[in-house]
Amino acid sequence: MGYGGQPMKVIKANRALLKKSRSFRDLRKDYLDYSQETKLHFNELTDVERKIVRDKIRAQAKKDSIQEIGIYILSIAIVLAAFYAIYYFS
Repeated sequence: MGYGGQPMKVIKANRALLKKSRSFRDLRKDYLDYSQETKLHFNELTDVERKIVRDKIRAQAKKDSIQEIGIYILSIAIVLAAFYAIYYFS
């Protein structure tokens, strides 16, 4: 059990948080100003760099697909073994 002073600490902390809150109008104004000033800058890649990135992505996708097929084969083997065990031992 807590002691009697605990609720007062919670109330004081909540009041401090309420004083920091901002109105929706202020937040909206800041958001609109921010979104208009935001400019995205992307690095331009050469054809060779694009090919390297593309090859890495394809290699990772191939590795992921092989791993997924392995998981499917393993799960099918486990299910078949479970069915065989249920049939054989019952």
